[in-house]
Amino acid sequence: MTPTPSSRRTDEVAAALRAGRELGPEYDDAVAASLVERIDDTIEERVRHHIAHATAQASPAKAGMPSNTVRFVLSLVCLGVSIPLTAITASLVGGGAVPVVWVGLVLFYVISVVGLRR
Repeated sequence: MTPTPSSRRTDEVAAALRAGRELGPEYDDAVAASLVERIDDTIEERVRHHIAHATAQASPAKAGMPSNTVRFVLSLVCLGVSIPLTAITASLVGGGAVPVVWVGLVLFYVISVVGLRR
């Protein structure tokens, strides 16, 4: 059976304490430094894991609105604006200017969609 990481660390600490007892008090500082280094490495590993996990969870939230949704909303806005613009243009200028308004609306939509792809 494979030992778990926490039992492995416990075994390492116990081994370091036994080695410290066998070596005597003159090696206490070296044994303590070794334990501190192992604890620091464990803490750094856990922090890296938590940061990677938090970053992976936060990434989809920062992605924003998908471009298909933006295009759909933009097309609805263009359609909503085109009806009143057509009526205003037809009543003020005449029927001949309506195609010019529609060409302008289509160009606006195409330029906006191309800009979204960048």
